[in-house]
Amino acid sequence: MDFTSFFNYENPDREPESASPVFLAQLSESGWSKLLGYAQHRRFAQGETLLEAGEQSRDFYIVANGRLEAVARTEQGKEFLLSAIEEHSIIGEQSFFDGLPRSATVRALSDGELFRIDAKALEVMSARDPALARDVVADLARILSLRLREMTQRLLRIVR
Repeated sequence: MDFTSFFNYENPDREPESASPVFLAQLSESGWSKLLGYAQHRRFAQGETLLEAGEQSRDFYIVANGRLEAVARTEQGKEFLLSAIEEHSIIGEQSFFDGLPRSATVRALSDGELFRIDAKALEVMSARDPALARDVVADLARILSLRLREMTQRLLRIVR
């Protein structure tokens, strides 16, 4: 099996993005139509908590529009900003992959809408449209990796 095109990203030498990475930027309109057929639509309001640190869920969300923030809380209760999440990005990818409780709380900074995809929906997608499912999983992993790199760089700036 030839995997060369599977890992062929547009520009592998570029720096990790500090803005929210775009999910499936190259997906066609028909591909988006297929993908969203596996998703559940949800609107949200400014100030609403969408994900709570510690909750158990294997869902990830595609942010159709709106602006979110991911925050973490120390044991002493101090809250700090992890990242701002823009439209066309995702949230919940870490728990989707590892099945562990959410590591951050995500709140809406504006009104907006998102699409929820759970592990069962991805399983069905894998059976019906394996190429689309492969692209989804690969891009979830890409974004998770970019976010990990960004956190590593932020940590290194703090400890210097």
